[in-house]
Amino acid sequence: MTTTRAPHDPTGSADPTILVLGTAEWSAHIATNQHYVVREFARDFQTHFVESLGLRRIRLDSRDVTRMVRRLRNSVHRPVAADRRPVPERATVISPLVVPLHRRPTRLVNRVLLERAVARWRDSARPRVLWTFTPVTYGLERYADRTVYHCVDLLAAFPGIDAVAVAAGERNLADRARPAIATSQAVAEHLSAVGFPEVRLLPNVADVDVFAAASQPAGARRPAALFAGNLSPHKLDFDLLRALAVALRDKGELLLAGPVAAGGGGFDRELTELRRLGATYLGVLRVDELAEVAGRCTVGLVPYALNPYTTGVSPLKCYEYLAAGLDVVSTPVPDVRRAARETDFIGVADPVDDFVARVLGALTPKSDPEISARVGYARDFGWRSRGAVLRDIVTGGDGDTVPSAHQERRHG
Repeated sequence: MTTTRAPHDPTGSADPTILVLGTAEWSAHIATNQHYVVREFARDFQTHFVESLGLRRIRLDSRDVTRMVRRLRNSVHRPVAADRRPVPERATVISPLVVPLHRRPTRLVNRVLLERAVARWRDSARPRVLWTFTPVTYGLERYADRTVYHCVDLLAAFPGIDAVAVAAGERNLADRARPAIATSQAVAEHLSAVGFPEVRLLPNVADVDVFAAASQPAGARRPAALFAGNLSPHKLDFDLLRALAVALRDKGELLLAGPVAAGGGGFDRELTELRRLGATYLGVLRVDELAEVAGRCTVGLVPYALNPYTTGVSPLKCYEYLAAGLDVVSTPVPDVRRAARETDFIGVADPVDDFVARVLGALTPKSDPEISARVGYARDFGWRSRGAVLRDIVTGGDGDTVPSAHQERRHG
C-alpha cells in the first residue's frame, strides 16, 4: 500500500508541478477547457495531463473498441501527439490503464493503477497541485499541496455517466478542493449545494485569437448559419434544426461541423435527415479550419435542447462565433441568456418559429464596422487573460476567491 507523503509548503519558491485529471482524451476531436488549461499551465509549469478514466458506460461498438485499443497501446508506449493537438513542451500526457467501472469491486485495483501512472507527479520534490475536471480522483488529493476542482458540466445529468460515482466523488472533494471552479451559474449552485465552501464562477472562454485572425470582411461572406460542436441528441434540438433546414432552402445554408455521436442514442439518423433537407455536414475540423469556415458565414448557432444537462452548459462557442464576426442565435440556455443581457450581439429565441425568424433575419452579411465590433467584443473572452487567472490560482494568488454563497461572474 502506498504511503502518503507529507505535503510541501505551497508558498515556497519552487514552481509547482501540476497534475490535471481530464474527462477526455488528449486527441479528442474538439478542444475543451481541459486542453486549453493544460496549454496555459505548461507556459510556466511542468504539467501532467491524465486522460479520461472513463465515467461513461462502455458500449461494445467500433468507436469504443477503438478507444480501448488506443488506450491499451498508449499505456504501454508513450502517447504520440495527434496531428490536431501537439503536446506543449512542458506537458506530458498520461494514459492510465484502469477499469472503466468506478464502484467498490474495482476501486482498489484502479487506485493502485492510477497511483502508479502518476508516480512522477506524486513523488515530485516540488509543490504538487491537483487540478481535476473529474470528481473521481481515487484519493490523489492526499498527495497534493493544493487541490482545485474545475467543474465544467453537470456531469451526473449526462446520459450514460455513472452518476453514483460522480456524486460520491464530489462529496469527497468538497472538503478538500479550495477553490472549486464553476463555468456556469447552475454548476456553481450545484457545487454550493454539495458543500464546497469556496466556489469561483469563471464562465467558459474561447480561443478567440484564432477565430479573429480568420474573420473576413462583409464582401467575402455568404448567407450561412453554422453550428460547430458535438452532434449529440442529448444536446441538440433536432426538431429546431429540421425546421431551420427547411426554412433556409433557397435563402441560405445550414452548415454543421463536429463529431457525430454514434451507437445507441446517437445522431446518425438525425444527421441523415438534416442532409436530406439541404444541410451540409463539414465533418470534424481542426480549430484553424473551423475558424476559416466561420469567418465566411453570417450566423453562429447554439441550437441546444433544454434539459437538466444543458442547464449547466456555458457554451464557449458563443465567443468563437463572435470572434469570427458572426451574429449568435441561441435557444434560452440559462448562461447564454445571462451573456445576452450584456450584449446585443447574442440573440436568444424561443420557441422554434422565433429562432428560425432570427436566423433568417441575420443571414445578410453585416457591415465591416459591425463585424469589427463583434470581433472586438469577443477579445475580452479569450484564453490569453484567462490563463493568467488560472496560473495565479495555482500559485495561491487568489485572495479574491469568495464563499459559494456570494458567487460572482468573472471573465478572463
